Amino acid sequence: MKGFISPRRYIQGPGVLNYIGKFVRIYGKKALVFAGKTALSAIKDTVERSFKEYGLKAVYEVFRKECSWEEIRRLSKIADENNVDMIIAAGGGKALDTGKAVAMETDKAMIIVPTIASTDAPTSALSVIYTEPYPGEFLEYKFWPRNPDIVLVDTKVIANAPARYLACGMGDASSKIFEGSAVVQAGKGNFVWSEYEPEVKNPLRATYVGLQLCKITYEILTKYGVMAMEAVRNKKVTPALELVVEANILLSGLGFENAGLAAAHSIHNGLTILEKKMKPHQYHGELVTFGTIVQLVLENKPMDTIIEYMKWAHDVGLPINLEELGLANVTDEELWKVAEKATAPGETIHNEPFEVTPELVFSAIKVADSIGRKVAKLYPRKPYE
Repeated sequence: MKGFISPRRYIQGPGVLNYIGKFVRIYGKKALVFAGKTALSAIKDTVERSFKEYGLKAVYEVFRKECSWEEIRRLSKIADENNVDMIIAAGGGKALDTGKAVAMETDKAMIIVPTIASTDAPTSALSVIYTEPYPGEFLEYKFWPRNPDIVLVDTKVIANAPARYLACGMGDASSKIFEGSAVVQAGKGNFVWSEYEPEVKNPLRATYVGLQLCKITYEILTKYGVMAMEAVRNKKVTPALELVVEANILLSGLGFENAGLAAAHSIHNGLTILEKKMKPHQYHGELVTFGTIVQLVLENKPMDTIIEYMKWAHDVGLPINLEELGLANVTDEELWKVAEKATAPGETIHNEPFEVTPELVFSAIKVADSIGRKVAKLYPRKPYE
């Protein structure tokens, strides 16, 4: 059996936030709108004008940084107390994942408004839950029975965000061709099987288009990623930026849900135990980039493939070794704990077409770091800004 899922509507372009009232009015008259302080200040006036035009009301709340059960319960209580009809979450991946959770917990319409293109979280039926306080450690994946009702992507807003976020989105999206291919090769399932339960065999496999979306994503990133970075550095919307935003959010989101994830994201999850040690703080896509390199080593990919990926990553500013992740002084003991967490039962690393152990992951991390340090000397990392 094969399966495919997606959001109900995906709307992208410069200025589309001006029409949010028109798009969401079919779901009711009152919304809980929440985002981090920066994102909320970027969208609030526009949302207010559009809501006024269509006779809608909003309750605004500041998101407290972490997608945790504590924050989900806090915002769900606010939604219930104000008798809202819909949840509008804006910002980056953690705010959006929290929005999906709050909408599901309160049985409200789910409206997602990314203000940065840093992950493929917006389109999915997945929330990645972390512990408190921020930055928390990875706790669990929570798979919801439905995708967002609307994903509204204003590329003018995204063009005005720091360039680092766009690069992080490319790092997250770039893993999908490698992860999806591994899942398909192993004959494992995707994320369409409703509530994902590791202990229950998943009978749904990727459709043909699911893996093709992963391939298209990578093609766009490698062709237009550098040009898109130049666009956001100048805070301008260009055709290259539009393509990369679509790849980061829509194509990558559809790709991972419908083709599946493998080692790269499990390495990310393992690395989260060291986030407090990372100086400066590293974002999801930066950790996934290094996780992808580790996966390529695990799969014994040709050195040319690994170096090509690393060169592209450095061209858009992404890290390719532990020092660039702010872990210059990481110990082997700490990396062993990363390997153990990455290979915990239920992790997607077990979608690889071979048995993966902590020993194998530890060795792959060390080798990936060694290659990354050598490549960095030959192809220096470009700054984000």
